[in-house]
Amino acid sequence: MKTKSEITAADRRDRSIMLRLYQDRGPQTEKTLLAAGISLESQARNAPWVAEQVKLAEAA
Repeated sequence: MKTKSEITAADRRDRSIMLRLYQDRGPQTEKTLLAAGISLESQARNAPWVAEQVKLAEAA
């Protein structure tokens, strides 16, 4: 049984895509992330991590 804190390969991929899209184009909407192949469920799981990475990068 998987725990909520377990990061899958798909989550790693989605996080990478979401972060790259932010870096290239700025904030994205649910629709643009869906178009990039990231499901709403994945967005909900991974958006907080991506937001934290953006915040850390901007603080540096």
